[in-house]
Amino acid sequence: MGCACDRLPVNVIYPTMKIKIIFTVCALLATSMGIATASDEVKFSMSRKTQAYSNTRSANQRGVVNRSTESNDIVYVITVESTSLKDLENITIEYNIYYEEAQPGSTGKPPIRTLSGKQTVERLASRKKTEFDTEAITIKETRLDGNYYWASGASNQVKDRVVGSVIKAFNSEGKLLGQYINPSNIATKCEWKTPR
Repeated sequence: MGCACDRLPVNVIYPTMKIKIIFTVCALLATSMGIATASDEVKFSMSRKTQAYSNTRSANQRGVVNRSTESNDIVYVITVESTSLKDLENITIEYNIYYEEAQPGSTGKPPIRTLSGKQTVERLASRKKTEFDTEAITIKETRLDGNYYWASGASNQVKDRVVGSVIKAFNSEGKLLGQYINPSNIATKCEWKTPR
């Protein structure tokens, strides 16, 4: 003597199981045909390195050397990593690096400059990484010597500084594959400049 539930239709007893089975079969078919079930994506990381260093001395109007400036040419190494289930072709990576350009002798807020650039990656294999260097940014630090000071009351020591970066990756159709924003509010504080 069988259970009464043996005579009920399957879709009445297991409605959620039926949906799960259909979803699993569709996912397996999509994978076997080379179609990613999730959107193609990439993720980024950045590291900084110094390319060149220089130190110069400047004189005031009377010819007295009273100021020194250290300059560092820095580049960022951008690492691009695929999180896609398939190889990605013809990716365009665009970046904006924002930095404050200190104004020696000024008491105002330093202007924010933008270094924008782009790089094309012809092929990025599934779950693999590639990297490239950005263009260089010159970061300066200026100091007044001894007992000299600015008549404006500005700080005797000022330095440029990087304040954030945004990186975006696009496929050949212009679809956004991923982006990196650091810090998280920099995209609202600074205007995005599309690289030429």
